[in-house]
Amino acid sequence: MNFALHRRRRTILAWSCALAAVLLAAGCQNNPFQQPAGTAGALSPGQSAALQSDQQKLTAQMADLNRRLGQMDGNNADLHKQIADRDRQLNASQEQVTILQKQLGEAGAKWQEALTARKDAEQKLKAQQASTQFKGGAAITANSSARQSLSMISLPGLDVRQDGEVIRIEIPSDRLFVPGTAQPTGTSSMILDEIANAIARNYPRQRIVLEAHGDGTGGANAITSHSLTASQVQSVFQQLVTRGRVPARQLSMLALGDNHPLAAVTSPEGRAKNRRVEVVIYPDTIEG
Repeated sequence: MNFALHRRRRTILAWSCALAAVLLAAGCQNNPFQQPAGTAGALSPGQSAALQSDQQKLTAQMADLNRRLGQMDGNNADLHKQIADRDRQLNASQEQVTILQKQLGEAGAKWQEALTARKDAEQKLKAQQASTQFKGGAAITANSSARQSLSMISLPGLDVRQDGEVIRIEIPSDRLFVPGTAQPTGTSSMILDEIANAIARNYPRQRIVLEAHGDGTGGANAITSHSLTASQVQSVFQQLVTRGRVPARQLSMLALGDNHPLAAVTSPEGRAKNRRVEVVIYPDTIEG
């Protein structure tokens, strides 16, 4: 489009130059101070009028050509402006495409990292399931028949419940320990002896995890709560092993602090409910 406009402009300029040459030639030929060759006098009135009319026509044509040339100059300026605007839009679009390509590359890298992390986690889980070991060298094996035969028991004064594949025996910490300490109460030994007897009768080969929980308040007391629950679960472990004769290889310990509250911490009753030791019986059996 721009090339055609320049070509038309050059054509009009050529016409303008030609008309200017004609006007100049006509003016020189009709100079009133120069007589035509072979004549003895001035032009006749008719000839003078004809020449003047031709000059007026050529002048009008020259003015029209100049007007058209001005219009084409304006159109040319508009086209240049439109081209500049489109160039800016194209540059902006290219920048946006570059940004989107960068974001797409980053998202693809993150997706690949997440996929790799998931594969690693799956491999670790499979390896752990295939070769899980307790302290003392006792191996844990998933026994489907043991899972089916795991039965509920009843212990007076204690909450015993089925939780998926496991059985949980919940003991309030305030019945085992002086509140806020790992010092056993007068009833602690009796309660743990009953649990040891129940384990010997009903779950002699099952894997058992001892969980100690805080009151759930968390916050600035989180470290203190974990330390306290660690001391409490160790005390329970020692009593079950030394007094109750539960094999040490059958037990493991978890000090969970305030991470798993059962009730709201806004009331004393809720906090007391959260302070607990849970004896968790798994369907997996201990070999060796």
